[in-house]
Amino acid sequence: MQHFVNEYEYTQDILKESIGSWWDWKFRDRFRSMLIISVLIAVLVIVIKQPLFLLAELVPLFLIILFKFKKRNSIQIERERIDILFRGKGLSYRVEIGEDISFTSAKGSNHVQFSDVENYIETKNLIVLFLKGSMTLALDKNGFKEGTKEDFMSLLAERIQ
Repeated sequence: MQHFVNEYEYTQDILKESIGSWWDWKFRDRFRSMLIISVLIAVLVIVIKQPLFLLAELVPLFLIILFKFKKRNSIQIERERIDILFRGKGLSYRVEIGEDISFTSAKGSNHVQFSDVENYIETKNLIVLFLKGSMTLALDKNGFKEGTKEDFMSLLAERIQ
């Protein structure tokens, strides 16, 4: 069994990238749907030559803006939680992956099974695991102390369907 250890500081940038990627993943299909509806409305207005129907464009536009607002608000709420829990001190994470996934911070340790991972994504600086219960677990691509990023990505591809 492969064993991986990933350690990193949970900075504001990592928080934003991690939470933001969850929102992008969770709502990407709805976002695409709103864009398609917007284009269809525009085509309909051109075909039937009724500019008044352009007002219908406000609905998908409103939903896209609402999505962006909720994403930004969620990131801000997580920042506040971290500030309250850790009082401005650095938050370090140690993630160990073997039979299960164990992560440790100053507030204690938790374990999750691979079956609790719904999906994952590779961002610019992170590998973000999307856990059941609308949670994320980030791993810094440069934070591997045991194992490599490439081997970990291969393991994820095997274990997460």
